[in-house]
Amino acid sequence: MLNGKTIIVGVTGGIAAYKACELVSRLKKQNADVWVVMTREATKLIGPITLRTLSGNPVVTDLFADELAGLPVPHIALAQKADIIIIAPCTANIIGKIAGGIADDALTTIVMASTARKLIAPAMNCEMWRNPLVQKNVNELRVAGHEFIGPEAGKLACGVEDIGKMSKPRAIVKQAIKLLAGDVEGSTPDLHGKRVLITAGGTREAIDPVRFIGNRSSGKMGYALAEAAQKRGADVTLVSGPTALAAPDGVTVIKVEDAKGMHEAVLANRPGQNIIIMAAAVADYRPTITYWQKLKKESDTIKLELSKTVDILADLGRLKNGTRLIGFAAETNDHIENAKTKMSEKNLDLIVVNDASAIEQDSSEIKIIDKQGKIEEHPELSKRESADRILDAVLRL
Repeated sequence: MLNGKTIIVGVTGGIAAYKACELVSRLKKQNADVWVVMTREATKLIGPITLRTLSGNPVVTDLFADELAGLPVPHIALAQKADIIIIAPCTANIIGKIAGGIADDALTTIVMASTARKLIAPAMNCEMWRNPLVQKNVNELRVAGHEFIGPEAGKLACGVEDIGKMSKPRAIVKQAIKLLAGDVEGSTPDLHGKRVLITAGGTREAIDPVRFIGNRSSGKMGYALAEAAQKRGADVTLVSGPTALAAPDGVTVIKVEDAKGMHEAVLANRPGQNIIIMAAAVADYRPTITYWQKLKKESDTIKLELSKTVDILADLGRLKNGTRLIGFAAETNDHIENAKTKMSEKNLDLIVVNDASAIEQDSSEIKIIDKQGKIEEHPELSKRESADRILDAVLRL
């Protein structure tokens, strides 16, 4: 699947450096042309000759090495050859260097000179990963277009069970293929032929012609899901409440105002959908009476009677008929317990949990829970990256 593709694998000084052997081997089995670039620290953990044998190319540790003499300007030549640069494992130090524009060794120099896609697989101690400075650097790289995979939770080299493990080489190869999917001859996006219905944004329940009851939902998560699903080959319909976001390319968008309108649009478009993802923040209550003229400010207080809105998710749960149904839970407390209760009551296949503080933000931490109670935790990611992790989980169903 990677015929004709040149992949640079950057290996940095983390204990997971030994996993680069499997990564290179798997890439070679996909017929990629693989060049390994190692930091000085990485060579203390694994011998370059091993990776040279597996890749079939010289291993770059020094841009002034004699074996690179055939390349006129080695870092430029390699940077221009690359279709994607994978850094696995990637330490906090290298993340910080790239974010800061520092190019003081072979790897960072090639990264800085290349316009190729970058896929970073962090691996480090859990507290290093949580360090606010590391997270700031990670977020800056995400904004700049760098893709991240992992880290994952598990037993770390320091002996604790926590987040920080490098993602598995097979997952990294799969992600690289996905990123190159538009360029790889004969590849088929993993949602090709699937119909996906997604809801996004909040709803506005009218009090009078100018006032409404609503919430702070921006629609960013739902729109990110729609964009991600479309890029992965799906036929996407997006039912959206009011939002300032631009419609994703190639997505059918149906605009609605209130819970009633969203209910009607979702049920009308439900037949034939393979996947329905309810990311919208639908208002739970609406004014029992809607005034057709603007209410005047005539008294110090006003009383509004509220009635429950229609439960769209519950209706979908009763009508599934083979459709995969995914819900969201934005919670302020007892996140997992509340999400599991909602999942059971609404007959969901998956539920995505985040803290209510993530509303309106560009990134958040998410947890994905399946029917067996398995919890898949993801550290703070951009909502676009979270969208791909959610779609990955849906495909695993």
